[in-house]
Amino acid sequence: MVKCITIGERTIGEGHPVFIIAEIGYNFNNPDEALASIDLAANSGVDAVKFQTFRAETVTSRFTEFPEEAGGTNQFDEFKHYEMSEEMHQKLFNHARKRGIMAFSTPAYFDDADLLERLDVPVYKIGSDDLVNLPFVRYVAEKGKPVIFATGMATLAECAEALDTIKQAGNEQVVILHCISNYPIEDLGFVNLNVIRAFRNAFNVPVGFSDHTTTPTASLGAVALGASVIERHFTIDKKLDAPDAFFSADPDEMSALVESIRDLEKALGDGVKRPTSTEQDMRLETRKSAIARVDIRKGKVIAQDMIIVKRPGTGIPPRLAYLVPGRRAKQDIAADEVITFDKLE
Repeated sequence: MVKCITIGERTIGEGHPVFIIAEIGYNFNNPDEALASIDLAANSGVDAVKFQTFRAETVTSRFTEFPEEAGGTNQFDEFKHYEMSEEMHQKLFNHARKRGIMAFSTPAYFDDADLLERLDVPVYKIGSDDLVNLPFVRYVAEKGKPVIFATGMATLAECAEALDTIKQAGNEQVVILHCISNYPIEDLGFVNLNVIRAFRNAFNVPVGFSDHTTTPTASLGAVALGASVIERHFTIDKKLDAPDAFFSADPDEMSALVESIRDLEKALGDGVKRPTSTEQDMRLETRKSAIARVDIRKGKVIAQDMIIVKRPGTGIPPRLAYLVPGRRAKQDIAADEVITFDKLE
């Protein structure tokens, strides 16, 4: 069984509710939109909101463009525009705590991790872009907080190396997220959710899914395959002038996703095959047992052709019906009456 970890007061892993993260990132243009994002995410029922912590100078060269699918803009200019001060981080994190949900972030550099540590985040997220940045992975792991890391663009060997780096830093509190680094994923054929099974078989840590699709299908499939964490991009409005807003879940979509995951968790159950409490009447009325074909008088030796196996299931079960022929009736048994052992000598 995959080990569980603890984030804040939440246990993450098999047998526990899915930990649902609204990835706000930098899907806002001012403090009011950021605070509204937290409020609407909390109203949607998520467990946590996540932001991104970076400074343009330490995250990218000035001469690097985003791929066309991500807008094709200059990376440095975009990151510069969306930088958040430490005071802004503190304001947002405090607001999330007041709303009863966790807040954390993805640092992009050593200084960013230090900032988040000063704010006492309950967990760190390492983005797919830093999966192979092992010195940084180690630095974050050495903070001693749980680490969630995404695996977009990675091979299984690279995922294993990152996980080993975290554990070598003395940190066993890890979640590994299956992720495809396209924004958005338009063809579900690329999602490859069975990687969740591969991760569960290869690594003794909770596994999750960072969803960059535009429908709930992949997230629900991930939960069915054993994902303990679901991360979904979130926006207050898909028309918002923010880089990820157009493919992010809006409040109605996030609420529906959370509700569907919670319903799916109920439907998945504990995996133990047994009759449910709701099946007890059906079990008696629709299973079959030994029934008298004809009137059987008291003292009569019962022959094979005097019984039949049919509904209901309140008599001698089919697997024991062979014991009835050759026995004497202890009492009168009417045709179509259930035969039980206490009616036989």
